[in-house]
Amino acid sequence: MSLSGRLTRRALLLAPGLAALPLAAQPAPLTVLIDGSIEMPQALFKDGQALDGLQYHLAMEIGQHLGRPVRFRLVPRRRVAQILAEDQEADMICNYMPGWLPGPLLWSRPYRDDGDLLITAARHAAVTQLQDIAGQRVGTVAGFHYPEAEAVLGANFLRDDAPNLVTNLRKLASGRIEHAIVGKVTFEYLLKRGEVPLDLHPPLVIARLRTSCALSPRSSLSLPQLDAALAAMQADGSLTRVLDRFR
Repeated sequence: MSLSGRLTRRALLLAPGLAALPLAAQPAPLTVLIDGSIEMPQALFKDGQALDGLQYHLAMEIGQHLGRPVRFRLVPRRRVAQILAEDQEADMICNYMPGWLPGPLLWSRPYRDDGDLLITAARHAAVTQLQDIAGQRVGTVAGFHYPEAEAVLGANFLRDDAPNLVTNLRKLASGRIEHAIVGKVTFEYLLKRGEVPLDLHPPLVIARLRTSCALSPRSSLSLPQLDAALAAMQADGSLTRVLDRFR
């Protein structure tokens, strides 16, 4: 048998063994929840898929620092905490605080300043403290908690729920309500783009917040790993670049 024939025969004998070798393990995708009630700058959806926004780019950057692909799962606001606590295919959600999501969740280091603002239509008397709106209907987002207003107003906190902030702005413009509680980052983003359709008094700051990521206790990602990724993003400037993009 020629040398080339012997090499070919040897290659054929080795081939089954080579085919049986396992492929290198691929990193598991990081499944990030996004609340379906939010809008830009938090997230932009099309056909149920996240395409843009602060939460989208933040998650993609975290995935890059962890060396894991990211997939997004759009869920109803009221089910976020339950899904994170019980579903093995849900890893985390970002831009939240422990007071907003009850349950046995793990919380990352805070990474962003935000706040809750009370906005009031200019046609109504200006508000200087929360007590001024006792017994008056206030635009809120269904499923969201407002601990400061609840603590100050108690039973006199009259919520008028809407699916999102944009709907509340429309209700203010139409005169259906005179006040609304809004997230500072989202409100300022819309205001800068001329998407606030009425005259308002200067907002009243009712809470200053530092948001974090909520991690499922069932996640394959550990809290130290998540914190390390956020710390690395702060150190290399990538976190600032993501946040500045949506100011």
